[in-house]
Amino acid sequence: MINLISVIVPVYNGENYIRCCIESIINQSYRDIELILVNDGSTDDSGQICSEYGLSDSRIRVINTQNNGPAAARNIGIENSRGGFIFFIDSDDLLEINALDLLVQSYHQTRADVIVGDFKIENHNCGLSSEEVFFFPGNKLLVKQDIVQYTRMYLKKPTGYSIFIYTWAKLFRSSIIKDNSIYFDTNLRIFEDIAFVFKYLKFSNSAYYVKKHIYKYFIDNNFGSAGMKIYENPLGYKLALKIIGEFLKDNGLDEAIIERELGHARISFTIRTMVRFFMFNGNVGLKDVYGLISNMVNDQDIRNSLRFYTPSKGDSRALPVLIKLKLILPIMLVCKLKASQWHKKRAAK
Repeated sequence: MINLISVIVPVYNGENYIRCCIESIINQSYRDIELILVNDGSTDDSGQICSEYGLSDSRIRVINTQNNGPAAARNIGIENSRGGFIFFIDSDDLLEINALDLLVQSYHQTRADVIVGDFKIENHNCGLSSEEVFFFPGNKLLVKQDIVQYTRMYLKKPTGYSIFIYTWAKLFRSSIIKDNSIYFDTNLRIFEDIAFVFKYLKFSNSAYYVKKHIYKYFIDNNFGSAGMKIYENPLGYKLALKIIGEFLKDNGLDEAIIERELGHARISFTIRTMVRFFMFNGNVGLKDVYGLISNMVNDQDIRNSLRFYTPSKGDSRALPVLIKLKLILPIMLVCKLKASQWHKKRAAK
């Protein structure tokens, strides 16, 4: 099973997209795969579709569970996987036909502990054009110190250095995951990818980046599902950042430096989360948003982090002041304005 890739797909009410996702996996040029479809209590026809494919291809296994969220579904996939490698894909995304072949070849060439492919951002409703973004100008091997430095750059500018914040488009070694009991935190509905990746990197010595778009990451015009997640545990980033801090500490970074850099990132994430409350179309009223923001500005970790925030070009300077003063309504007005500007920018692309 050394070269077998276990492809894990959490499925929840994805009847509109799951067929295309499955087809992109089973038609890979690399044939030595097992596809684990974890039907996470779907109430539409997703389960039936998965079962049909399971009967038609011996490489497919379908596991039906009660709805517990994507983190729990991925953990079930990990526990039932048999491959030497693990690859995660969301049920509404797609793979390029040679994606897994390219990742496996790169592993055998470099023996890196994680192989990272690049991705395109697409829109299901054709309202946005593809975004062509590459992490590096060419293929790149990152040793441990490179990973540490890149992580610190991410803490300084979370929107600019995001190679390690997604689990998809990456080929993980199963032995590292299972030998060290690395699983997704089921208490997180967002930011769970960051927590998982940095738990993994703790036991990794290298990463290899392949400058090739192997993965199509799809978003919807209304951002409905993504939007609802942000309301469920808006402070989830605190745990993700804590795990990043543990990773940096394990690699010898001074604790005072870690505290400063995590503090800055904590405020950056706080601001981004507050703005995102106004970016999505959900069923959450302004009164609820007021309560969420009030909880955030009164959170002691966030208040202690304000002194470490050092905005760079494009970062908000007004919101940290408003957070310090606990001015909830002005915070909401500024966030709503920033969200409106973001939507206009996206629509113009």
